[in-house]
Amino acid sequence: MKKINTLLVDDEISAVNTLRGMLGGYCPMVNIVATALTVEEAVSAAAQYKPELVFLDIEMPPFGNGFDFLERASRHNNFGIIFTTAYPKYAIQAINTVQPWAYLVKPFSVNELVEAVEVAASKLHDSESQSIMIPDLRKGNQVLRIRDILYCEADGPTTDIMVIRGEKIEKIIASRTLKDLETELPETLFCRTHHSYLVNMQYIERYERTGRNGLIHLPMGMRVSISVLKMDYFEQRFSEFLEG
Repeated sequence: MKKINTLLVDDEISAVNTLRGMLGGYCPMVNIVATALTVEEAVSAAAQYKPELVFLDIEMPPFGNGFDFLERASRHNNFGIIFTTAYPKYAIQAINTVQPWAYLVKPFSVNELVEAVEVAASKLHDSESQSIMIPDLRKGNQVLRIRDILYCEADGPTTDIMVIRGEKIEKIIASRTLKDLETELPETLFCRTHHSYLVNMQYIERYERTGRNGLIHLPMGMRVSISVLKMDYFEQRFSEFLEG
């Protein structure tokens, strides 16, 4: 069984120890790579250990909260989130900020924890098992994990595919049209926002209307346009994506 590399983030050491004990006793597929008691420590740990899963507390006074961590760790945000909080009131904000794999309200039961970890394991298996063969004009055929594709940009008969590689973005020049890629990539994950762009919705940090158009903000300062004709369509698709 493949272990899930996991980061625990909570400002209370007792909560960290309790969660560590529950995971060690009932979730053998979880491998805890690091723990963090502050946002600063969590950002550093995410960059260093590149976890696949983060258990994230929300209220972490006095130096920020879980949402601050998500914003600051966006360039390393290729991980799933399970929120662990004593405050159910943050559920809507959590869903609007990132699509969490679970939302556990303290004190949660062993059954609730095990169920959340099973969801995480299933999602990781699905994302890792999905790949696509891309003919790169410079490097020959490449197998790309779909989860690593940030967005695709049309360039005439070819398409530039932006892929996240650790802390960098690599450009693949594919000898396929954007329309071809749109039919091959999963519709539940990718949205056509413009005649030139196809975006992986799991990486959207925020978007804004700019008049009748729109602009999507992605990790590492990348931005993608939303056309006038696609604005309503995108908002509907993205809303459905967030609702799961």
